[in-house]
Amino acid sequence: MTAPQTFARAVRHPGPPDPERIVTLAGPAMQLDFTLAAGLNLRDAICLPLARAGLDGGTVRFADLPVAALHFLMPALAVDEQHAAFYSAPQSMEEGTRIEYACATVGRKDGEPFVHCHAIWRGRDGQRQGGHLMMEKTLVGASTPAQAWGLHGATMATRYDPETNFTLFYPTRLSDQTVPTSGKRIVLARIRPDQDLTIAVEQACAANGIRNAIVRGSVGSIIGAEFEDGRVLEDRATEILIRSGEVRDGRARLEIGLINPQGQVCEGVLSRGSNPVLICFELVLQEQ
Repeated sequence: MTAPQTFARAVRHPGPPDPERIVTLAGPAMQLDFTLAAGLNLRDAICLPLARAGLDGGTVRFADLPVAALHFLMPALAVDEQHAAFYSAPQSMEEGTRIEYACATVGRKDGEPFVHCHAIWRGRDGQRQGGHLMMEKTLVGASTPAQAWGLHGATMATRYDPETNFTLFYPTRLSDQTVPTSGKRIVLARIRPDQDLTIAVEQACAANGIRNAIVRGSVGSIIGAEFEDGRVLEDRATEILIRSGEVRDGRARLEIGLINPQGQVCEGVLSRGSNPVLICFELVLQEQ
């Protein structure tokens, strides 16, 4: 069990805290370069190539993607005591929007492919915005390269989480077969609330004997944000993705993109030890 941490910014969750705060699953690395096909919705554009390659779950990154339609949600304050935070009503952007960068967790929900994606985009008017993409309604406007990382015989599968009262991803084995231990590994991880994100990334590495890694998957939320340059955001509900992240000699550095409840974008390097996870953080690490 990870020792409890105390933060200046905190929220209360409806259920009892689970004693296991960071869950990890490691195995031989799989990597796939593929194309998001024009005309498909983003869920199918991601899931169909991964299924053909035998990659059951992990993370996908893409950038500079024109979309024919973009539908999304933004983080929002909870309206009752059943959740610590929630989502806005569905919103949309007109054709001409271009996703600057995005990260998606790919897994299974009720046995079917499921994708959870956060993105930063620029509208036709040049304004930057971000949020949680509605994958079945967002349409790929032009074929665009993407990359995926995962591990053999495992996925991110959803199940109900009593602590947060949400259905969330968990690293999940798909078989009881012995996993080879040679070669570089991928780590799938889920970080629970009230863990400093930077330190939790370091702990996920340490739990698997990893000193150096690149952050590949990075979809989740934190409570406001404090950056290395001294900026502090007091927003209670945010959604984030890691633009670039690495662990060197056991020490993590995370440069993030953050979306607040107004859809505004803020970017920078997180201050270590002062940025608690809000609902959860889905993490994929590639051993170096």
